[in-house]
Amino acid sequence: MSTNIVPEDTILELAHLSPLICMELAAGLSDPESVCTKYNITPAQWERLKINETFVGMMKEASVAFAGDINAGKRITKKAEILLEESLPILHKIMSRPDASTQSVLDTVKQLGVLAGRTARGAEVGAGGGGSGFNVAIHINTGGDDARVEGAVIEHD
Repeated sequence: MSTNIVPEDTILELAHLSPLICMELAAGLSDPESVCTKYNITPAQWERLKINETFVGMMKEASVAFAGDINAGKRITKKAEILLEESLPILHKIMSRPDASTQSVLDTVKQLGVLAGRTARGAEVGAGGGGSGFNVAIHINTGGDDARVEGAVIEHD
């Protein structure tokens, strides 16, 4: 009975099969050496990873995404998204510091909201062109289903 024992430094982890690694490489944001350093991939693991079917498939997809008919603006946006994703742990560290000021934490949380698309920032806001706030509309129907009451409009910042 023969058992194949794989050396510890060649075992691939699930994190190594990352589309982010492939996008970084395809976009030219990283080279294999810096990817290995950044993601703690040993040279032996890299040798296995670069021939792994799943990884090769993800690399092909990433290469097509950057080499296809995509225009420069879309490439820049995609690269910025990759770099932005990498910066999220930095924002997390800022807001998680025990000595962080309340304002620093609030600013970081607000920025995360913007990045997550959970705020009105950058979106078209009503005619006032303002930022935060809300509108309340109250419709009172005192008659049947078709009855409509015209109401007053009260505007206030």
